[in-house]
Amino acid sequence: MPKVSQQYLDARRNQILDAAKRCFLRDGFHETSMQDLLAETGLSAGAVYRYFSSKEDMVLAIAEQSMREVTAMIHSFAAAPRGKGLGDALGNVLDVLQRKHAQD
Repeated sequence: MPKVSQQYLDARRNQILDAAKRCFLRDGFHETSMQDLLAETGLSAGAVYRYFSSKEDMVLAIAEQSMREVTAMIHSFAAAPRGKGLGDALGNVLDVLQRKHAQD
């Protein structure tokens, strides 16, 4: 069996998470079934379950991904030589998050 690269595995995982986000935003968490998620990804059940054992695992992964993005934004704003305080930096983060989620 040929070995797949980590880049391929990461891309597949992100594909699944992106599909889960679309389903959850469109239909809500409780109204989204695993069958809905499978249809949205276009992957087999085995391919999806290789990465996530449940919808709850997907939600946790999405939350972790979002928190990493927020942390990275806070670090970038804190490192920028703007002369503004932490409140301004956090306000900028919230603005970015609001625009990001309006696009999803």
